[in-house]
Amino acid sequence: MLDPKKLAIVIPLFNDAERIERAIRSAHACDMPPGFTRDVLVVDDGSVDDSYRLAQRVASELDHVQVLQAPQNGGPSRARNLALERSNAAWFTPLDSDDIMAPGRLVALIRVAEETGAVLVADNLMLSDEARPETCERLLWPGKTPGRLRLTPEMFIRRCYQVDQARSELGYLKPLIDRRVLAEPARPYRDALRFGEDYELYTRILLDGGHGVLVDALGYYLVQRPGSASRRQHGADHRRLIAAHKVFLARTDLSAAVRRALRGFLAVSRREWVNWELMGARRDGAALRAVGVFLAAPTETFRVVFGRLRGRSRPDVGQPP
Repeated sequence: MLDPKKLAIVIPLFNDAERIERAIRSAHACDMPPGFTRDVLVVDDGSVDDSYRLAQRVASELDHVQVLQAPQNGGPSRARNLALERSNAAWFTPLDSDDIMAPGRLVALIRVAEETGAVLVADNLMLSDEARPETCERLLWPGKTPGRLRLTPEMFIRRCYQVDQARSELGYLKPLIDRRVLAEPARPYRDALRFGEDYELYTRILLDGGHGVLVDALGYYLVQRPGSASRRQHGADHRRLIAAHKVFLARTDLSAAVRRALRGFLAVSRREWVNWELMGARRDGAALRAVGVFLAAPTETFRVVFGRLRGRSRPDVGQPP
């Protein structure tokens, strides 16, 4: 039985010994509404540095913090699912190991959920950098209209790929989620996805009729740094996201507008798949693999190649984390 007065903060961890203590203490310092309790669940996903040991040390000093260890590296989806299988919290929110939350953020998100009946409540993220992690350089969505905004499926999907500035995609959001509405509340994420897993889950919730709300910034600092997990991609990651879009498009309950938005993102994902596969083939000297990409997606291959010739290193700005 899921506890409606309990919230789980889930932190996947992979080779981030430098920042994991900051994330854990940030989660532990978050206030809770009266009557609410929390779990802070850290899942080491096969780290080869001191991440696991450091996380254990910090957890030993704090209450309500557990550190789990995945049997092998499986990616953020598997790590989060492992954590949520160990918690009876009805509400959960993801926190990346290199990010920070302000103490009052979760209280404010829960208040919005209670006032609106939303099952997914997100706030506009505050982007910072490692030199000044708690200084907002800009908002994730700089042009968002102030106040509460309904997250419709079409708007959310389009704002995950039709953006003017990199790292402005709504797929980066880290919302509060009521997992009682999910078909598989113990394992809400798709295990196979190592990239775009947040986008896929949020889209699924919204397509299933879940009420989503986006509010103004409440204090989630998305700390940007070179080499973060969201910047390491492979062709296989985009192939899995393509498959997820095909599952969505097979639904019979989609409006024409939502279907167009999904098809637009599918086209972006196909070009991204071509782009990353061609880069990998070039890096590995695998000419036959590049030929295979061309035969599988000739139109997208031409677009990627011509885009590079025009001086564009990537075919599109937007992609989810």
